[in-house]
Amino acid sequence: MSRILLLNQGHTDNIGDQAIDAVLSMFLRTRGFDVTSAPYEEYVEGRIQFTFDRKEILPRAARHMPALMDHWHRNRIRALLERIEDSGNIDAAVIGGGELLAMSHRGFSSTFPIWCEELNKRDIPVFITGVSGDFRPGRNAKRFAHALRTCTYISVRDLPTERIIRDYYSVDAVYHPDVVFSYTRIFPNTVGTLPRNASLCIPVRLNAAAYNTLHLADEGAYMDYLAAALRRERESGTNTPVIVTSTVSSEKYPEQVAQALAARGLDAGARTGLELPEFIDLLNSTGSLLSGRMHACILGLQYGCDVHPIPYRAKLAAFASEYGSVSDLDHISDASYAGLEELATRLEVR
Repeated sequence: MSRILLLNQGHTDNIGDQAIDAVLSMFLRTRGFDVTSAPYEEYVEGRIQFTFDRKEILPRAARHMPALMDHWHRNRIRALLERIEDSGNIDAAVIGGGELLAMSHRGFSSTFPIWCEELNKRDIPVFITGVSGDFRPGRNAKRFAHALRTCTYISVRDLPTERIIRDYYSVDAVYHPDVVFSYTRIFPNTVGTLPRNASLCIPVRLNAAAYNTLHLADEGAYMDYLAAALRRERESGTNTPVIVTSTVSSEKYPEQVAQALAARGLDAGARTGLELPEFIDLLNSTGSLLSGRMHACILGLQYGCDVHPIPYRAKLAAFASEYGSVSDLDHISDASYAGLEELATRLEVR
């Protein structure tokens, strides 16, 4: 039995990342692989946190010191690999999925090339699946290009990332829809038949650029926007209460949003601290879903929700145009699952 090291952010309190890890780990185990999961990136900047630094000025400053970040990440990765190898050899590493190739994320931009370098030193082939990312010219772009060229297989979850890898890094990648589109195929028993007696709102905090994208002036205008979108569903005949929640279990922002929606005449309340199974149960009883989180949209489609993305980012605007109808969901799920099968085949014949 081959032992696979699975690297992603499934250890975080982000339900989307947990869903990614659940799909990949369960699928690989059903194909006969021995899977060990480990954090792709951790908050290494926290090593310099102090009680007097309540605004985390020192950790934020450390993020702008690439050599220091690289040093901390390399030490973490080497120590982690040594602990894992103490219990047996690693036959291959799978990095995926999510925005793990995002150069704009200072932790990810440091972590990815170091993972590739340290794994290659140990003759462990690297397989990348279900990822996306962005591009910024400079030193890190050269490091990413070198790292990607050492990988055995690369599969991305959107066409813009495929073009970035091809045009800027001169590396070939294949495209398959996000692995979370395979969630209900991997976990069919989670699909329920509960009454659709709730509307679900999953907001995100916006910055100035996002306000501009949505043509909103401020937070008040954002609350008006959310209320209007939810009210349209009530006027169309779905007179249901609104549940405001988050795919990040530690986030308290939904409580603020629920109060603002209630002040605008909606029957709104907040539910926070949800784990992945609880979130799935909520989707099974949701009629309409208004979400600023892409994986909530992906899961919502699979559980029969009428999904309306908040298009404050390009990927959510693209989601609205590409997946606005559930009529193509079987086709998308098939393509996503085909990506998992191709990964397994590559791992088996390496």
